[in-house]
Amino acid sequence: MELQKTLCVMTKDELKKLDESLAKRETELVSQLEEIAGKNPAVEGDYKVTIPDYGSGDTENANEVSDLDRNFALEQELDAKLRQIRKAREKLKQGTYGTCETCSSSIQQERLKAMPIAHLCIKCAEQRPRFR
Repeated sequence: MELQKTLCVMTKDELKKLDESLAKRETELVSQLEEIAGKNPAVEGDYKVTIPDYGSGDTENANEVSDLDRNFALEQELDAKLRQIRKAREKLKQGTYGTCETCSSSIQQERLKAMPIAHLCIKCAEQRPRFR
């Protein structure tokens, strides 16, 4: 069976607005990351969670560990979102935005509107194994 491939049908104006929206979200994520982490000098574009210092008492130390764990998880989540946005913006620049990375078919417009960072069509996303 031959797959029918269609192009992502977005106007230049729509693509520009999308890129502006993604750029704004990228800036917000970087700001959020900088609140809980510093830039990692060893790895460009990477962040390193800062260790909070609330004092030397047992309660303060427990709070530091708790906040460090929370900030580490948050940093990973924000970093993953940031990478997805940067990937989508790069695809916009390359002219490959809206093309499924697995089967190369066009990603449905409704999906892209709901999830602008989508890199798989619905069919391929449903076939992908999920980690739980």
